Amino acid sequence: MISDADIKLIKIEESNFLLIGQLAEEAASEGYAFVQRTIDEWETGVNRFSDDGEALLGLMAGTKLIGIGGLNRDTYTEQPNIGRVRHLYIRSAYRRKGYATILMKTIINQAGQHFAMLRLFTDNPEAAVFYETLGFDKADLPKASHTLFLTNLQKLVC
Repeated sequence: MISDADIKLIKIEESNFLLIGQLAEEAASEGYAFVQRTIDEWETGVNRFSDDGEALLGLMAGTKLIGIGGLNRDTYTEQPNIGRVRHLYIRSAYRRKGYATILMKTIINQAGQHFAMLRLFTDNPEAAVFYETLGFDKADLPKASHTLFLTNLQKLVC
């Protein structure tokens, strides 16, 4: 059994990117195509989470990747100070144990150093509730279901 002490946050880079393949099959079996899209966009160079303020993060349990979450500049707006949460996924066996919160608090803290607002889109009601517990507000915007203003936010403790 993996303990919380064995959980480690990593930055996904070229040297460890292949780990994401471990998540793609499970995600696809649940109907989530965005993990495979993360792989496809990385491999084609469309999105490598490499611009200023961007990152693709992973959570490791021992040698197993159990989740990912990304931060990009939001390409659905021309405002350069808006970030976007991308492709948050946690393996089903690790859900509801606080691991998505660890990833999201890290993403929010990093975003606060580069962006004034975070946006995201989800059509999953459970995910919507999760984001709202982290302070995101419901939004009815093109390509954004939730927003979070980062100005005046205190650093979140992970």
